Amino acid sequence: MNVLPTLIRREFWEHRALWLAPLVMALLLVGIAIFGHFEMATMTALTTEQARAIMGMTVWAMSLVIFVIAGVVISFYLLDCLFAERRDRSILFWKSLPVSDAATVLSKFLVAVLIVPVAAFALAVVTDLIVRGILTLRTGAGLMVEHFPLWDTRTWLQSQALLGIWALASVLWYAPVAAYMLALSAWARRNVMLWTVLPPLVLALVERLALRTSRVWTFVAERLEPAFSAFSGVEAQIASSTVTIHRDKVISLPRVFEGLDVSAVFFNAPMLLGLVAAAALLFVAIRVRRYRDDN
Repeated sequence: MNVLPTLIRREFWEHRALWLAPLVMALLLVGIAIFGHFEMATMTALTTEQARAIMGMTVWAMSLVIFVIAGVVISFYLLDCLFAERRDRSILFWKSLPVSDAATVLSKFLVAVLIVPVAAFALAVVTDLIVRGILTLRTGAGLMVEHFPLWDTRTWLQSQALLGIWALASVLWYAPVAAYMLALSAWARRNVMLWTVLPPLVLALVERLALRTSRVWTFVAERLEPAFSAFSGVEAQIASSTVTIHRDKVISLPRVFEGLDVSAVFFNAPMLLGLVAAAALLFVAIRVRRYRDDN
């Protein structure tokens, strides 16, 4: 038996929301494109840079909806996956098989931080193409304003590439959070969500009362921020890549991509230390699962 692929398939059998929820959202976006009513009369006089900025934002708007749904589902999955097998006693069956605790925990971690995000990205790309095709047909039928920028190959590719970089950075940035949730899911006997939230809150409160500082809370808040916003150089690049449209500032994602320093995103102390912490927490989760079957 090829253990790891079988364990991964098991996760999708037992946790159907991992693929069903993003798929439903993608179908909903397609339905909106088919039947929705769009008011775009203010978008009739755009420069090339303005059109590129608007198109880049629409790429991200459609994609981020799918990513948000996938992120919510992944969070609940991480809190439940190791706890559920003890709750329904299926852990006894799986431990009777020649499957190590390391393989089991790593399969769940890979599903959460690699397979589902990659699938969500692919689904977002396909959905974006389908929606744009539908809107193009509606434009040709006179159902939408013709000047609205629906397609520019270079802008689309740059926006999708930036989205892919952001998705990969987010996966690595949140890896210690995912490993922490797995460790608590393996340890807690009940109320996993409460036990996940309680330790950082208690530490922050004790620090505030005892030392009058808030380093713990700042650390947790920064780790839960979006990946790009955690790096000052990248954040400055985003802030400088704006286009003015009807007196509003709009971030031009193609400009962000063209000026992005990828090494600043992936090779920095917070990112690398987070990966070390993720490895340590995964080791804890494996050890806890080995001895925590609630017998």
